[in-house]
Amino acid sequence: MKIIGTKFCGHDSSLCFIDTNARKIFALSTERVTRIKHDFLDISPILENYKFHDIDYVAHSYSDFEDKGHDGELRKKMTFNKEIEKALREIIKPNYIKDLAISKKEKKRLLLKSLFTNFSSVWKYYSSKIQRGLVLESPEKAKRAFTTFIEKVFNKNGLYPKEIHFFDHHLCHAVPSYYLSPFNGKDAIALTLDGQGDGYFSKAYLFKNRNFNLIGSSEATYLGKGDWYVSIGRIYNYFTQAMDLRPNSDEGKVEALAAFGKPDEQLLNKLKSITSIDKDNLSINYDNEGIKKFYDIDFLKSCRKKIGDSNFCSVVQTYLEDIIVEYLDAMYLKYPINNLCLSGGVTANIIMSLNIYERTNFKNIYVLPAMGDEGLALGSAILVAHQYQEDVSWLRNMVMPYFGDRYDRNTVEDALETFKEIKYDDINDSWPEEAAKSVSQGKVCALFHGRMEFGPRALGNRSIIANPMKEESREKINSLIKKRPSYQPFCPSILEEEREKLFSKSFKHKHMAIAFRMKEKHIKELPCAVHVDGTARPQFVEEKDNPNYFRYLKELKKITGYGVSLNTSFNLHGRTIVRTPFDAVRDFLDCNLDELFIEGYRVRRK
Repeated sequence: MKIIGTKFCGHDSSLCFIDTNARKIFALSTERVTRIKHDFLDISPILENYKFHDIDYVAHSYSDFEDKGHDGELRKKMTFNKEIEKALREIIKPNYIKDLAISKKEKKRLLLKSLFTNFSSVWKYYSSKIQRGLVLESPEKAKRAFTTFIEKVFNKNGLYPKEIHFFDHHLCHAVPSYYLSPFNGKDAIALTLDGQGDGYFSKAYLFKNRNFNLIGSSEATYLGKGDWYVSIGRIYNYFTQAMDLRPNSDEGKVEALAAFGKPDEQLLNKLKSITSIDKDNLSINYDNEGIKKFYDIDFLKSCRKKIGDSNFCSVVQTYLEDIIVEYLDAMYLKYPINNLCLSGGVTANIIMSLNIYERTNFKNIYVLPAMGDEGLALGSAILVAHQYQEDVSWLRNMVMPYFGDRYDRNTVEDALETFKEIKYDDINDSWPEEAAKSVSQGKVCALFHGRMEFGPRALGNRSIIANPMKEESREKINSLIKKRPSYQPFCPSILEEEREKLFSKSFKHKHMAIAFRMKEKHIKELPCAVHVDGTARPQFVEEKDNPNYFRYLKELKKITGYGVSLNTSFNLHGRTIVRTPFDAVRDFLDCNLDELFIEGYRVRRK
């Protein structure tokens, strides 16, 4: 059976193709194709760039057509919103997310200009707006409209699925966190945490031999104003916005800065006082009136000014850690199972996961590598297979999320030939050792090889690498390459054989989705691999995970004494992780990288 699961549109839209007979999987976020970070367009760009054949079923990861939770994701109007957005992009022609940040005045100017140069897009833009204004919403009309919209997009690309399925948002988060975990086939609890989806911000499921039951849920009550949803994820969003950062994107910066401060007890206690945990029904609940203050940006900014940036960030970070630990303690009392799977955008918070590991009884923890909304595509595809009793137990063998595409050397060489500013050498199979030599000398390099990672973390195939022993590595990447705040930490890739030497308490974690505390005696030797709080966010690497990347780390250990490398995603600030060889060379040239190793070619500037 051939299945395409989707987060069809909205924040982090994505696609997952599963062939249950061939036991193949392919997954990709729309943002990797458009290079618009966290793209909310529908998956059309993926279907236009990749050819699929004979698809049996398609699924989307929302199901609340009544819009009880006021998500708005499945309204009939949403289908016209996407047509409006597509038409506007045909006019703007954005390369990156910054190109979409235009004023109303500039938008009007471009629309007027395009009347004479791109009339069809202008017509589509305004006619879709008019049709949207005439929509009368109802659950039946919404389901019919959304089904037709999805069919239309697939039909346009020569695909005619037998049926379109819609599944619960949180179930689509939970299912892949179990199926791709080492606990697949065993008893486990899967907890989801996010802003909101299908009316909830969290659900907990008990999995027993791949059958699941809902054991807890927390409602994202709509407060009737903008995106005022009662939610632990939304509270973190608003603290992010109060820091003048981009919500649903820059929460990691708040988490990083929190390590430099201490929580203001008064503000922290106010937050905790509006939060309660129902230990019988396993839900996180809020005082709806009390929470409104924390959705007031002016109030939050006044708190920020009063207590300072790092302390302000520490308040919401500590709050998140404490509430989730308390909630999981209650869950463990009712369901004393050692295996815990985590998913949903909030579980990208690696210090929260560290607190779960250190402070709860759940000692076997798995965080889905594609923990955000892109991972919903995985879940909806698996749920189709489950519904038709197709075997997808083999997914537990997919330890590394290398689910994207790869490029052969001929395609790479064709891309290299289009750039006159570079020179390149064919070093073929020796590139891992050559990359290690360059990094040991203090060079900052990029890697592009094999299949692309699915999810927000680069795990050695689309990575920027550097020497963690050299203090200048961090400064160079932050200021000259990634152009990001200096307080943000870098994740290290570490040989699994080094794990127990470097960390007093850890487990075989391969996806940079949880932090561990490094032993004091190694922190001075590896200053760029450790955050100010003494934690590192590692990818522990074994040969079976990624043979070439393993060779790189082994050679680095031979030269420096440590099988440890800085590893950050191969992209510039404001851009997405590179997808194609052309993207790789373009980003290489647009920043201050020293070398690029791409499928056996070493690339330098002329």
